[in-house]
Amino acid sequence: MEKSSNVLIDKLYKNRLVAAVKDPKYLEEAIKYKDNISAVLLMTGTILTVKRYVDFIQSHDLPVILHVERIGGLQMDNNGIDFVKKYIRPAAIVTTKSGIIKKAKAKGIFVIQRVFLIDTDMYINLEKDMGKNQPDVIEIMPSRVPEFINRLSKVSPVPIITGGLLSSEEHAKNAFDNGAIAVSTSNIEMWKKDINLLI
Repeated sequence: MEKSSNVLIDKLYKNRLVAAVKDPKYLEEAIKYKDNISAVLLMTGTILTVKRYVDFIQSHDLPVILHVERIGGLQMDNNGIDFVKKYIRPAAIVTTKSGIIKKAKAKGIFVIQRVFLIDTDMYINLEKDMGKNQPDVIEIMPSRVPEFINRLSKVSPVPIITGGLLSSEEHAKNAFDNGAIAVSTSNIEMWKKDINLLI
């Protein structure tokens, strides 16, 4: 995972757009616009299909960030984490759960922590717990909270990405201007654009 995680970080800084795929029918679309995309955030599949999806995407030189909580039948206990690392082999996983972060990091998996900022208390807890969980990247949801992205990017020891409610180039530019290194979106119209031109 060490090599693939370095590739992922490099790609996040280079292309700055993550294609969030919520349905297998959009896998081909993500591949079609791969020159604009740094990675695919895979949010669909089951334990029977996910390896095929991951292999297909990664065979096109696009790293996969696997949203482990959205994969049907996948339990992220020690066996599930081993299954992801040794069999599915994504470049990274994304999770909202601190217990999964800790176990996955112990196994050498690159982890993105997804955080839903629903109120100020969530932000305060995130800042307070930063040293405990220590993911490799933090993803702030939704992307339309620039003030908090800005504040967090100034104190976080790891890069910040953001997603959710992102549907225009203006939204992406606002996120970049406030310290996000990349944005994620399931909006296919955004996949078609070279958002590096916004920086």
